[in-house]
Order: sequence, then structure tokens, then C-alpha cells
Amino acid sequence: MLATELLTNAHQHTTREYALRVVGIGGRLRVGVWDRDRRVPPGFAAECERVEVHADAERGRGLCLVRACSEDRGVSVLRDLGVSRGGKLLWVDCGAVAG
Repeated sequence: MLATELLTNAHQHTTREYALRVVGIGGRLRVGVWDRDRRVPPGFAAECERVEVHADAERGRGLCLVRACSEDRGVSVLRDLGVSRGGKLLWVDCGAVAG
């Protein structure tokens, strides 16, 4: 669900390429989605708890659900230097990775 919501957000709100990466880090699974847009979506920012969505709305809850279901999260806004190609990386950590 976390990967799907992050990918859907990138697909709906960017016009350029995006990519998914899933890795095990420190006993957790980290799901990250990179896209070329530097804007951090409001649903992922710290003020997410104050975002109000009408009960009948079909959009607007995805990134708040990601925040609620993940153990940790973050965002890195990337410069256009080197291999990063700029943009941003939204990532979430979830659950323990079985060893």
C-alpha cells in the first residue's frame, strides 16, 4: 500500500519520469519514490495532521495514510548535480525485515 500510494502521487502530480526503490535498512524495509519535481506534497509535510478532506472526496488522503502507516518517513530535495538528476525523494520505513 505504501509503495502504491507514493507511486500514484508521483504519477498524478508530475509530468516527468519517476522511480521506485525498495531496500532493507537497519532491520526495516525502506520504500522510496523519486521524481523530478522538487515540490514537497502537502500531504507528506509535517502539517499533514491538519489537512482536512471531505468525507465523500475521492482524493487527498493517500499521503496522510502513508504517514499514518509508516514507522518513519522523510523527504530529500535533490540538486541537479551528479547522478541524482534533481527532484525529490520521498521515503518511508515500515516493519522489520525478516533475516
